[in-house]
Amino acid sequence: MKKIWIVIAAGMLLGGCTYGRVERKPEGLRFPELRAIEKPQFTRERLANGMTVFLMEDRTLPLVSFQALIHTGAIYEPAEKTGLAEITFETLRTGGAGSLSGDGMDYALERIGARISTGIDRDIAWVEGLSHREDFPSVFGIFHDILTAPSFEQEKISLAVIGKKGEIRRRNDDISGIAEREFRRIVYGKESPYARISEYATIDRIRREDLVEFYGRFVCPSNIILGVWGDFDTADMLEKVRGTFGGWQKERIEKPSRIEVQFPETAHLNMIVKKDATQSVIMMGHGGLRRDHPDYFTAVVLSRILGAGWYSRFSRRLRQEKGLAYDVWASFLGEFDYPGLFIASAQTRMDRTFEVIGLMKKEIESVRENVSDEELAVAKDGILNSEVFWSDTKDKIIRRLMRYEYYGYPLDYPDRLIEGVKKVTGQDVIRVANELLLPGRLTVLVVGSPEKFDVPPPADTNTIPLNP
Repeated sequence: MKKIWIVIAAGMLLGGCTYGRVERKPEGLRFPELRAIEKPQFTRERLANGMTVFLMEDRTLPLVSFQALIHTGAIYEPAEKTGLAEITFETLRTGGAGSLSGDGMDYALERIGARISTGIDRDIAWVEGLSHREDFPSVFGIFHDILTAPSFEQEKISLAVIGKKGEIRRRNDDISGIAEREFRRIVYGKESPYARISEYATIDRIRREDLVEFYGRFVCPSNIILGVWGDFDTADMLEKVRGTFGGWQKERIEKPSRIEVQFPETAHLNMIVKKDATQSVIMMGHGGLRRDHPDYFTAVVLSRILGAGWYSRFSRRLRQEKGLAYDVWASFLGEFDYPGLFIASAQTRMDRTFEVIGLMKKEIESVRENVSDEELAVAKDGILNSEVFWSDTKDKIIRRLMRYEYYGYPLDYPDRLIEGVKKVTGQDVIRVANELLLPGRLTVLVVGSPEKFDVPPPADTNTIPLNP
């Protein structure tokens, strides 16, 4: 019996003794300005052969990291051989280099706990790695050979082809992945290099000589930005970089020119039938802007008000008030070197699909008419607070610096973003919403099972076949 009374008394003390408690409102709370982010020192040099080098000391751990950004991308591969860029950069690492075979390189790195990896996106490629400071000279030598003397072993090319075909076989397993992929193809155009996808036929056309030619077109010192950061002395590391790469002489390659983008100018509804789907995925939007657009910082605030975070209009209306969508968001996805997209997206019940589409369009219209002071303040605070986490380690800082250098942006771009967001007003948001949010051009894509929709799709709906 005593134990019961003890539990009751504890409950009263912890949660039940609320009588007479004065509720305190948060309106009077004021928080100080965010402290300025302390920027670590870095060194930027240009080698005689044209390679740009960034160095940053970080004595936190006895490790050294490195990355080479290479001016190339999948947008420059031939359309009939889509997939070439990915296979080239995969086998740049797996296919051996210098005196090491691919398997020999794996063994050499695994034996000392180091790593080197490669990757390529639409308009950027990279080779990067990490090692203990004591092993750095040997690992950096392997890194040098990968960039300057790859072997492209046929066996590893064949394995990469098999892996790529496996990706094609699995690409329709995820309904969200289908929506994202096909929405880009609709808005950019399925033949656009910014939206092309690999097919079995394009992979089957790729030969080893295609990989050698693609590598030869783009990988040279003047086309590379090299970053090294970690536990070292800057002067010593600069000499090591010069000694490793200074003798690499290769004819200068002209950087690829930008590829023009044309977006649809009329609204239209598209549908992909996936009968085994348990929910509908909705994507709507249109062409967007680059990050150097004069209104980009305002568009970031607008995105936050409309569809980013718990307090956004999409979250409050569709998720919290209506209970219609667990995953719902909207954003101007600004790209560095080509126009990105404005996208609004939601996952919802099949039998509420078109109700959700209507509500999303309504919120897009409403943000063009009014923005409250509270919405503006919450959105700006969210952006400024999250910015801190993009610069909280030297690893993140130097990677950002290299990206800005790569795309030709000022190295103080984060400072400009912060100051730009601070200056955004409610009137700025409304003006930009009216200029950049275009209800009359909204492309809508729905992936789901139409017989389960709340209303039949309109007769003029464009049905897109789901290719394997």
